Amino acid sequence: MQDPFLVARYRTEPMSWNRIMFAVASSGVAHGVLDKVAHLADTMHAQVELFHCVFNPHIARPGRFGSRGIEQDIRTIVDYRHRQLETTGEQLRARGIKVHTSVRWDDPPHEGIVRQVLRQEPDLLIVQSARRSRAARLVLTQTDYRLIETCPCPVLLLKTPRPYANPCVVAALDPLHAHGKPAALDDAIMLAAGALSRPLGAKLNVYHACEPWSVVARRSTALRQVPEAVRAEVRAAYCEQARARVEQIAWRFEVQRGRVHVEEGEAAKSLPGFARRASADIVAMGAVSRSLPKRTFIGHTAERVLDELECDVLIAKPSGFRTAVSRGSVHRLPKRAAQHARDLV
Repeated sequence: MQDPFLVARYRTEPMSWNRIMFAVASSGVAHGVLDKVAHLADTMHAQVELFHCVFNPHIARPGRFGSRGIEQDIRTIVDYRHRQLETTGEQLRARGIKVHTSVRWDDPPHEGIVRQVLRQEPDLLIVQSARRSRAARLVLTQTDYRLIETCPCPVLLLKTPRPYANPCVVAALDPLHAHGKPAALDDAIMLAAGALSRPLGAKLNVYHACEPWSVVARRSTALRQVPEAVRAEVRAAYCEQARARVEQIAWRFEVQRGRVHVEEGEAAKSLPGFARRASADIVAMGAVSRSLPKRTFIGHTAERVLDELECDVLIAKPSGFRTAVSRGSVHRLPKRAAQHARDLV
């Protein structure tokens, strides 16, 4: 029989990332963001793929004014976007970073990005994020939220151009597995947080927001029937159980107890507050794919918290995660244009 301690040690072996994909939006790269990508690539000794997903639904419109034919029009757009990417790529190459550029004709953007991830299998996907309104967040139509749901590799959402100077990384765990999240997700979060914090020389903190006792007690008939005289004791035991589980995970990943923080409260409110107090540069979180009804009424903690965080966000997936995005695009290019797009990759 295999020693369980050896199994635990194997599962917590550090990982390193040496292949990064940076998905560049049509709006370009915001000031300071490219510096962060370069810094990450340099400290990780990683090569970078600059990727852009381009699509124009009007290309195939019959009789479109000025059109030279679908194939030539697509080729012109892909050429133009590739030249733009190469300009950005040269800035990274000037810093000694190995870079290649790729352009694909695909839509919607998040599916095009995920398909490229499936083709190239990077260790980390980086995307530039931006604050959205609450109404837009609930609809979940933005590329970054779709990537949270579907991208099979870790995703780093760059929300701020602020450089990583004396950085702090916060790993947000859920050891009680609220809403049926898999137990392996906490390990995935810790592994991803470590893969970033080690090369950056960052302080790694572990955080957990216990579900409020009032919510837990209201949901359980047995807890509602606990005598008043021992309710405080039962509540303390609940909080202690959560802390013990978090500390156990932290111990396996060699995080000191002084860097373990457990609070009672809703994660969507408590986590952003802790991140501000800790001056966090990156918050590492987990996300799992859910059906639309559950996502509408429960939602991913990652999605609910994202707009409230004032730092970058690293999204990890549990081992064995499978994306719902198909490898083949429904947007089929004319044969010669498709070959040209592959040549650029």
